[in-house]
Amino acid sequence: MSVTLNPPTRIAALVGAVVLTGLAAIVFLLGRGALGGDQTAAVTPTPVTKPTARAAATPKPAAAPRPKPRVSSGFPTKIDHALRYSRVVVVSVSMPGAAVDAIVRREARAGAQASRAGFVAISATNERAVSGLVAKTGVLPTPAVVIVKRPGLVATTFSVTDAGTIAQAVAQARR
Repeated sequence: MSVTLNPPTRIAALVGAVVLTGLAAIVFLLGRGALGGDQTAAVTPTPVTKPTARAAATPKPAAAPRPKPRVSSGFPTKIDHALRYSRVVVVSVSMPGAAVDAIVRREARAGAQASRAGFVAISATNERAVSGLVAKTGVLPTPAVVIVKRPGLVATTFSVTDAGTIAQAVAQARR
């Protein structure tokens, strides 16, 4: 009985063997490099000194004030970041590779640029970002354009739209 492998299986086996050999070489080289070749380390004792009375009397400098924590609006972090720099943000939710979604995303970006608003593009396949957005807006169609204003309020939600409509919605959200 003889075993024959078709060409794709042979290539996959060859690539797997090369990858495993490379990983073994990396582990071997990193493992030896971490020890530095010489496994014995010379330990030199450091002298213990007692602090002088003058050193103990000097006041320690005050700790630097901690930065204030950022307030989250409840939206995904991309949108929170954009809201820090812009009062109104245009959020485009689209499916990668879909022709209509790409057109809507371009129109949303153009509308945001025309009205000088922030712009965030979110992939509909990013479950974490979309679930955070849906929690704040409700059900979202794909493609969706959401106009968000500070402090994290949804002003308008569109499905398929154009740049002019988005610019008008941004102007309305600023009022």
